[in-house]
Amino acid sequence: MNQTVFKYVFLFLVLFTVYAWAGNIPSPPPLLEEPVAEQHYLRTIYDNFNKLEVTTTNPDGTRNGKKGDMLLLQNSGTDYLVVNVGTNNTWRSVILQDLP
Repeated sequence: MNQTVFKYVFLFLVLFTVYAWAGNIPSPPPLLEEPVAEQHYLRTIYDNFNKLEVTTTNPDGTRNGKKGDMLLLQNSGTDYLVVNVGTNNTWRSVILQDLP
């Protein structure tokens, strides 16, 4: 019984922590003493972290992008994570669903 209670408490704490830390990231502070390459790297991470565009039409063959671009496709109540795989308008998707 103690293991079951511990498992549920641990699961609750993990889920709560993930929910509590989720959200938009504030802009990184200026790093005056850091090399320019590190500043550029941190800026790139920040710029790409919260830019998941939502669309309702399938982008494959109709929308241009560059390799690695991601979209969230919402179609008929189903959500897909769509990623550009190299050419301008070739996109591949993965269905997003709840885990049992």
